[in-house]
Amino acid sequence: METNKEKSFNNKLKFELRSKNRYNKDDPIIINFTLYNLTNEGLRVLARYTPLENLQGDIFHVICEGKKIQYGGIMVKRGPPTEKEYMYIEPGRSISREINISSAYKLPTSQECVVHFIGDKINYISGSGDLSPKNAGEYQTADITGNSVSFRIEEK
Repeated sequence: METNKEKSFNNKLKFELRSKNRYNKDDPIIINFTLYNLTNEGLRVLARYTPLENLQGDIFHVICEGKKIQYGGIMVKRGPPTEKEYMYIEPGRSISREINISSAYKLPTSQECVVHFIGDKINYISGSGDLSPKNAGEYQTADITGNSVSFRIEEK
């Protein structure tokens, strides 16, 4: 019999980034992040280090005109995860969050900016039957894949 610790959640989650094709220089650069549950069971995922918690660290790889843009936002120091940091995704469903990346990355006027979520894993995956989070070692980590987005930033 398979236990939660033995379950493999790899390839059970995927993410998608969406953005407009063009932004004005002084307008917010909004990226939509969606995390899909590809399984037939509910999953609880830890929002930490993902766009689901907004920008709490350097979680995107941002390149404009071939140059890496440095993260300039807040960095959060953390203790053990709490119950409210977990988000439930129903079987076959998704959860989304819009992120203003211009609040943490100083983006120049450019012909092309490319943004990719650098978290290739989601931590502390648990099935819907699990109760409150326990020790990190009791939960799975899932490899996830997804796309990049590209857009241009123009003067007004």
